[in-house]
Amino acid sequence: MKEKRRRQAVSLFLVLAILMTGCQGKQQAQDSQERSGEKIEAGKLAQSVRDKYADEEKYEYGEPITDIARDEHLKIQMGFDIMNAGFDQYTQIVQVFQNAELTQSVGTGFKWDEEKQVISITPPKWSAGGISNAELDKDVPGNKSTSTELFDKGESKDWGNLPQYYLVQYVDLETGETLAKPIVTIVTVDHEVKKAPKVSLRISEDGLPEFSWKKVPGADTYYIMEMNYSKESGFSGAGWVQGHTKKTKWKPESATHLVTFTVSEAQRIEDYNIEKYGEGTDPIPKDGVYETYYCVIAASKDGTSAISNTFNEKEIARRVPYSEEVGISREKEGSNYADGFANMPSYKWVTMCDGTLVQKMINYDFQEAEKVVETWGEYEKEDMSDLHNVEVDVVRVPYVIEGTGFTGIVKVQNFNSETWEKDLKEIEKRQEQLRNRAGARDIEIEEAQTEDEAGGDSQNVYETDYKITANSALSEYLAANMLTGASMIDLSDFPESADQQYLSDAWMEAVYQNPLILGVKSAGIADGEKTLMVQYDTDPAAMEEKQKEIAEEVKRVTGEIITDDMSELDKELAINQYLCDTAEYDMDALDNAEKNNFETVDEQFNDSFTPYGVLLNKSGVCASYAGAFKLLADEAGLESIVVTGNLEGELPHAWNKIKIDGEWQIVDSTNNDNELIFNALLNLPDKAAGKVLVEDDRYVLDTRIAHYQAPTDKMEYYRLQNKYFQKDQIADSLTAELKKGNAAVLRTDYDLNDQQFNDIAMKVLEEYGNDDLAGYYWMGVIYLTDQE
Repeated sequence: MKEKRRRQAVSLFLVLAILMTGCQGKQQAQDSQERSGEKIEAGKLAQSVRDKYADEEKYEYGEPITDIARDEHLKIQMGFDIMNAGFDQYTQIVQVFQNAELTQSVGTGFKWDEEKQVISITPPKWSAGGISNAELDKDVPGNKSTSTELFDKGESKDWGNLPQYYLVQYVDLETGETLAKPIVTIVTVDHEVKKAPKVSLRISEDGLPEFSWKKVPGADTYYIMEMNYSKESGFSGAGWVQGHTKKTKWKPESATHLVTFTVSEAQRIEDYNIEKYGEGTDPIPKDGVYETYYCVIAASKDGTSAISNTFNEKEIARRVPYSEEVGISREKEGSNYADGFANMPSYKWVTMCDGTLVQKMINYDFQEAEKVVETWGEYEKEDMSDLHNVEVDVVRVPYVIEGTGFTGIVKVQNFNSETWEKDLKEIEKRQEQLRNRAGARDIEIEEAQTEDEAGGDSQNVYETDYKITANSALSEYLAANMLTGASMIDLSDFPESADQQYLSDAWMEAVYQNPLILGVKSAGIADGEKTLMVQYDTDPAAMEEKQKEIAEEVKRVTGEIITDDMSELDKELAINQYLCDTAEYDMDALDNAEKNNFETVDEQFNDSFTPYGVLLNKSGVCASYAGAFKLLADEAGLESIVVTGNLEGELPHAWNKIKIDGEWQIVDSTNNDNELIFNALLNLPDKAAGKVLVEDDRYVLDTRIAHYQAPTDKMEYYRLQNKYFQKDQIADSLTAELKKGNAAVLRTDYDLNDQQFNDIAMKVLEEYGNDDLAGYYWMGVIYLTDQE
């Protein structure tokens, strides 16, 4: 199961990218556009949605308490004498927690004023989220020789650097009777630097994690922090400074400190590790009481901000390469020698910082390839007594392993000196055909805007007949508004929206799981946190027209490819096949987004990031494929979701999970559409897919992520097609396939490595009797071809 990221929301302003270009005048004119559908009062819509989810909601929510001072006491007015009401502890009446699940109790103090009948809740004895001064200069602002952290305010005098808390009331304050549902009140803390950084994490070209954020008003220094965290108590004490900067970007010098394993996946095969840990393939993680999270704190001479959103070290480690695994490469040290261009390797094995073993694409620098003469030692006798030098013509092709800083040179022998440059072009084409495709929307922070700038009416909502996918009342309410292009969404009936992390989760779930919400640019809070303002890249009337076109196309397609007698599996396969057959990946859109760091694209590429691209234009990026897949699955009566994350730890990506016969399956139609290795990512389990598709937690509410686990591969495509074979049996089947035609594509275990592939290929070569075989493998899928 994916490690859940517990992020701390710190900003009132959210943005969903790709951020499209647009003008404020267009936004103000949105509500003047004619739209079909009846209007409904926002309050009535909110109530109907709340009624729908009433039985699922564990808590009631009170009006938030905002911007309490660091040392302020929370005062609870009681209507009865708590000392004579049978309570043993204050926490039976009221309690403060760090997390929304209400499992991490904060060690607050309590005082009872009998005369006024008021409970005062004091800050905890030791605050959380501070900055250790252990390795900082003495003259750093806030550093005292008598303290162990910056800006130390003393015991029980500081709520710390967490942005918010959850105050829970268990009893009726007038009668003392236990409430049917506890009342949760969001409490936010006022910090010296008012706004916390919103941090983005990307993997740089040299394979290191790069944190970036926008300049925070009033801050002059940013501390990159390592914080201890436990599931039982949350964040505790001060964190350790990993770096500090006055700039808005930082990355470590190396990835060594991010290693989270004791024994890597590649090392598990060693005899001494088998003896110590037993048989297995999973990495052995480091022992530790605490988990580690990274964040950024903005600071001025007067104090600090709250901590930024946080990143689990395990999740960072899963995305960061640690070392190239030359020990399991083909012929080990000989893996960078190829007998002919067709045998140049396509992938290299890399151990990530979490110990997992993955295959990554080789990015050859074909422009720098050169033909040279080298002097090699040659011998036939085992004692090397006949060793002599020979001159050998080779082509040297430098490379970088994608997403890493690992470089090398492949040396190719046995080639045609007259056509080698042309022949090398074919390998360049092959590498491009094998390359996986990404291109999903990313999350950033946008500056605040005022309610007047947004325009629109938050009190009335247009009704929609489109199906909504949601896991909470707030998520469904937001989706219902955005499906009609509402630019102002009234939040007054949802006090839980004061929880910025929850609002962010619900908002992102609404957008990702409802692909007919088109062209969202950004969102921000106004009107004392009672209104969510949303900006789009198109006006509501145009959005409505495109929604109709999409809906009609979805009905047409499902009518064409889906029949009543189909099983759930048959329907899924038909949808995946349709997308592979009819859609093309929009490389221009990807290039345009990548050029702008996935923060904006030119207007002509907008549709390529929505289902309109793949369904109507027959061209789009992964976000378009994933949205189209969900809409087609919904229409076919299947339960599916869009999943977001990163492809191979690097590029923002979107794919799907779909429930077939009661079990969730992973499907990536974008990358199943590959002429050479077809459907390699169809109905994979989490364990296998995790080597390529690294999930994040944006696509659904955090509390629901575990619900979508995909545990088995019994419906994996090659197994369904009787094209899966054990490693010791696949050679015969590959030979048989080659004899039928000039190519064979079969699958064995996902952990197939270079040496095992080489052994299989040599056996096929012996059985087939043709020295001109070439091929490669990925995720256990083997492709062999007769070059003749």
